[in-house]
Amino acid sequence: MSDPYDVARYIFVNDEGEFRSGWRVLAFLVCFIIVATLLAVLTKAAATLFPGLGFLLVEPSETEYLSRRGLAFLGVSNARNLAAAVISSAVCANVLERRNFGSVGFRFHRGWTRDFVIGSLMGAASLAIAVGIAAAASAITFDVQTRELGPLLRGLLIASVFFIVAGATEELVFRGFAFQALVHNLGGARAVAITSLIFGLAHISNPSVTAFSTINTVLAGLWLGVAYLMTRSLWLATALHWSWNFAMAFVFGLPVSGFTTLGQLAWLRGRVGSQVWISGGSYGPEAGVAATVALIISTLAIWRSGLFTPSAEMLAAIKHGKREPAFVSVTPGNEQPISTDPGGPASNQE
Repeated sequence: MSDPYDVARYIFVNDEGEFRSGWRVLAFLVCFIIVATLLAVLTKAAATLFPGLGFLLVEPSETEYLSRRGLAFLGVSNARNLAAAVISSAVCANVLERRNFGSVGFRFHRGWTRDFVIGSLMGAASLAIAVGIAAAASAITFDVQTRELGPLLRGLLIASVFFIVAGATEELVFRGFAFQALVHNLGGARAVAITSLIFGLAHISNPSVTAFSTINTVLAGLWLGVAYLMTRSLWLATALHWSWNFAMAFVFGLPVSGFTTLGQLAWLRGRVGSQVWISGGSYGPEAGVAATVALIISTLAIWRSGLFTPSAEMLAAIKHGKREPAFVSVTPGNEQPISTDPGGPASNQE
C-alpha cells in the first residue's frame, strides 16, 4: 500500500465506501458544536434587536428560574439544544450514511408508543427503587412541600416538558448518530462501553460530583445504551431518561446530577442524612449505592425480560444507503456509468 491515495483511503474510508466510524463521530460533534453556536448567536442577536427578549441575554440564578422570565430562558435554551441535536443528526445521517433522521431513533414505528409508555413507567420505578432503598436505610427522609393542586399541576407540566426535551436532546447526542455509527462498525458492546464512559465524563463538571457519581453515570450510559440496542430506536431510552429525572426532581424533590433547578416545584422535599454513600448526598441519588442497585436491576430487566424487541421497520430504516453511480458523458450520446462505490460486499469492519 505505497500509493498515497490508497493509504489515505485506508485511513479515512472503510470497506462500505463510508468514512470510518471515528471520523463520522467527529463529524457529528463538529456539526453539533457549529449548529449550537450559530443558534446561540441568533438567539443573542434576536434578544439584542428586540428589547422584549432581553431576558435571554442573562442566565437566571437558581432562585430566578421559576419566574416567568427564568422559565422562558430555560425553555428557549432547552429548545435550542434540541434543535442543534436534531439538525446535526439529520445532516450527518443523510450525508454520511444516506439515511433519514427518523432512522436515528425518533421514527413513529410500530410499537413506539408502547416503548415510550412502558419506558416511562420503568424509569420512574427504577428511581423509586433507589429512593426506597435509601429511605429504608434512613439515608433519606421526606416531608410534603406542596399540597395545593394548582401549583402541583403547574409543576408537573413544567417538569414534564423540561425533562422530556432535555432527555431527547441527550439521547440524540449520546445514543443517536455517533453511538449508532460505532454500533454499525464496532458492534454494540464496544459502542456501549465507549459512549458510556464519555457519558460519565460529560457530567464530571456538575456540582457536588464524586467518583461514585461518575461511576453511576457510566452505568446509566450502559442502561440507556442497552435500551437502544433492544429496540433500535430512541423512544425507550428517552422514556427511561426523562422519567428517572422527573421522579427524582418533581416527585421526591431531590437533586438531579447535582442540580436543584426545579426543586421548588416538587411535591415532596427530600432530606439526606449522614449515609451519603447510600443516598448520594447533595449530588442526588445518582451518587449513592442505592442507585447502583436500581440501575443494575433495571438494565437486566430491559435486557432479559423479553418486553422489548426492534420493529421490522426500524431494522430496515437503520440500514445504510448505497452510493448512486455517477454518470459522466464521454462523448455526445455516449454516456458511460462510472461507479463511485469501491466494490465488493458490504462489511461491518472498521
